[in-house]
Amino acid sequence: MARKSHDDALGVLSAETIIGAGVIVRGTLEGQSDIMIDGNLEGTITTTGDVTIGVNATIKATIKGANVTVAGHLTGDIAATGEAFIRESGEVQGDITAGGIAIASGGVFIGRSRLNRISSIAPAEKAEEPAAPPPPQRPRKL
Repeated sequence: MARKSHDDALGVLSAETIIGAGVIVRGTLEGQSDIMIDGNLEGTITTTGDVTIGVNATIKATIKGANVTVAGHLTGDIAATGEAFIRESGEVQGDITAGGIAIASGGVFIGRSRLNRISSIAPAEKAEEPAAPPPPQRPRKL
């Protein structure tokens, strides 16, 4: 179901693809828009937009998206080009690779995490090391 405007408890103001509570999906979801899931899904989710897993959702999938928010239950890995958020009611069992990770108090994360930070700041030039002091000179015999 496609909708241009949606307001829910998570503050999702617009999701172009919504899978509601009670809906079961098995397979692959691919797209370039925001996806909101509040039902059950088994498979993979790949989008250039944001992915929101609602409080009623039970997901067994690999998720790739811009920003991923989990308020329900996810068993699977997350790869976010932006940030991954686990809300108070959220549970993730799997690995997370993202530019940032935030876990609210009460949120559960069981897995490994990896931050992929891309810096827009050029690395500072390497400072020159001070020259080593000259070796001690031996006294000369006269």
